Amino acid sequence: MLRKSLVSILLLTVYLGSCLLIYNSENNTNKTSISTENIEKNENTANANGNANIKNINKVENKEDIIGTLTIKKLNLSNNIYNINNPHNNVDENVTILNDDINLIVLAAHSGPGYIAFFDDLDKLKIDDTINLKYKNKEYIYKIINIEEQAKDGTIEINKTDNQRLILTTCSKKDKKKQLVITSILEKDDFE
Repeated sequence: MLRKSLVSILLLTVYLGSCLLIYNSENNTNKTSISTENIEKNENTANANGNANIKNINKVENKEDIIGTLTIKKLNLSNNIYNINNPHNNVDENVTILNDDINLIVLAAHSGPGYIAFFDDLDKLKIDDTINLKYKNKEYIYKIINIEEQAKDGTIEINKTDNQRLILTTCSKKDKKKQLVITSILEKDDFE
C-alpha cells in the first residue's frame, strides 16, 4: 500500500512538473521584452535644492526631429516626442521613445521631484482612461487596459498581441526596485 502511494505521488509530481514546464514555455513565447537600460542609468531628476539637472530642455534644433506629441488631458500633460535617434530623445530632457514601431510604441519618462519628471502623476491613471498621441502627422487615441508594476531589471515584459498598443513606463513610487507599466490599446486613429 505504501509503495502504491509513493508511486502515485511520484507520478503526480512528474505530471505537475511537466504541466508547469509547458505553461512556462507557452507564456514565454507570448511575451516580448523592451530594453529600459538607458532610462535606468539616470535616476536623479533633481539636485538637492529641487532644481532639475537639465540642459536645453525646450530647445528645438529642427522641427523635423519632433515626431509626435503625447497628451494626457487627465494629467494636464503635453510633451513632444523626438526621433528615436535624436540626442533630445532621453529621459533627462523629455518623454523618451524606446520603440517606434507603430504597432507597439513604448514611452518612458522620470517620475519624482524635478522639472523633468514628466510621468510623476502617471500613477493617477486608471483603466479606461484615454491617452492622445499625435505620431508622424497622424492622430491616435488609446484606452488604458492594464496597469502593473514589474521588476526594474532593464526590460519591460510585454504580452504579444495583434492590438496596436502604446505603453508608458516610469519608476514606481511605491518600490524603487519596480517600474510602473501602463498598457493601452488603440481605440481610434486618424480622426478629424
